[in-house]
Amino acid sequence: MSQMHSALADVKMFSRFLVVGAAFAAGYAIVTAVLTGRLGTPPMLTSIAVYAICIPAAFAVQRRFTFRVSRVRRSGFASYAAAQRLSLAAVSLLSTRFVTGNVLADAGIYLATAGTAAVVSFAVSRLFAFRPAETGQRRSAVPGQKPG
Repeated sequence: MSQMHSALADVKMFSRFLVVGAAFAAGYAIVTAVLTGRLGTPPMLTSIAVYAICIPAAFAVQRRFTFRVSRVRRSGFASYAAAQRLSLAAVSLLSTRFVTGNVLADAGIYLATAGTAAVVSFAVSRLFAFRPAETGQRRSAVPGQKPG
């Protein structure tokens, strides 16, 4: 594959990642803002719960639509979930510091923090979570030795 073709494929993948991330970030932001602003639920706990609910669904969509892999390594979901948990910690900390009680303002805060976390998680997802699972021959643990 040429470098130009590879770069174009990466741009397309990143674009798909942003579309999925933006959709989940918007859903997260709206649900969290309504729950905290209209129903008065605790901002930090609400943020954590809504974000956690999004993780398995987003993983499935990212796997099929963004990275287009049918199988991932055993550690794929764990890597993705770990990146999301770190993002969750940052999002929760920042969002609870700036919550205003105004649904529109809070939606903007939640969207900005969740969107930033989604962009950062692309690198982790690409490098670790969505590397295709190896199929076929087993690899030897010893370099240069054929698997037995």
